[in-house]
Amino acid sequence: MEDAIKWSDITEGRECAYRLLYERFSDLLYGYGMKIVADEAMVVDAIQSLFMNIFEKRKRLAAPGSVAAYLCRSLKNILINEMNSVAVRRRDEYNDASVGDYDFELELDAECAMIANENERERYRLFQEELNKLSRQQREMLYLRYYKGLEIEEIAKILDVSKRTVYNTTNNAIARLRENKVLTQYFSNEAMIMLLCLCDFYVF
Repeated sequence: MEDAIKWSDITEGRECAYRLLYERFSDLLYGYGMKIVADEAMVVDAIQSLFMNIFEKRKRLAAPGSVAAYLCRSLKNILINEMNSVAVRRRDEYNDASVGDYDFELELDAECAMIANENERERYRLFQEELNKLSRQQREMLYLRYYKGLEIEEIAKILDVSKRTVYNTTNNAIARLRENKVLTQYFSNEAMIMLLCLCDFYVF
């Protein structure tokens, strides 16, 4: 993802730079945040906190290699911290579970599930079923790579793993989908990737 943002304008506190930063990345941050916690109010507040933190600490912030990766990782940290704070306040409700273990569910767009042909509906149902069998990390990487269009290096920075891990994990996820012989009758490897690129994912 291209980051045509002059970080020097950010550190100097120029309003137009912050406006551009928000306009360019708010959709990415909102979509990613909603995958981590399906709480719109919490995600919106976290995004606001993120931009406030950037403004307040602007003089001390070095230019990130990838603005998208920096923002996504920062937002994720804010959300996980907030979820852990909620867990402390509602310990009984969370049954002492670690809320850092978020699910990151992927759902195919509703329009894909409501196409007219019954055979095609079965294809998409099967594709969704196989997506649900992937690990959380696989689903998260597929979402960032194919739906949000981030580069492997950016994903590695967000998830704090190596580029090789991202490459292997995404390839293994596609390979896992292809293990379903019925699914491969419906979709080629390229078609599966195209479906991931074109279909909207959302949280119910």
